[in-house]
Amino acid sequence: MPINYYIFFSLALFCIGIIGVLTRRNSIVIFMCIELMLNAVNILLVAFSKMHNLAFTGNNTTGVASNGTDGQLFVFFIMVVAAAEVSVGLAIIVMLYRNTHSVDVNFLNRLKN
Repeated sequence: MPINYYIFFSLALFCIGIIGVLTRRNSIVIFMCIELMLNAVNILLVAFSKMHNLAFTGNNTTGVASNGTDGQLFVFFIMVVAAAEVSVGLAIIVMLYRNTHSVDVNFLNRLKN
């Protein structure tokens, strides 16, 4: 499959995430849109890694065998960091709900006191 399909798909996911972050007030939906943007970047990273591997195997003069898993390893570590981000973000959202009984982002000014 050509790389253009991956680029357009990732661009569409990223744009959906940006529109969701900019237009929604619900903090859970905003959080899900941020994760959607992160996954769009992960798709591009894997696609470019695979494309680089295909270009590299044609000129393999060093004798080093690589099967294009470098991007997948980076995506794995990005997903581990994203899991930590989810745990911290959801804890903040739960504390917001406990204090204001709403997950609306406009109520964040109440947490200043």
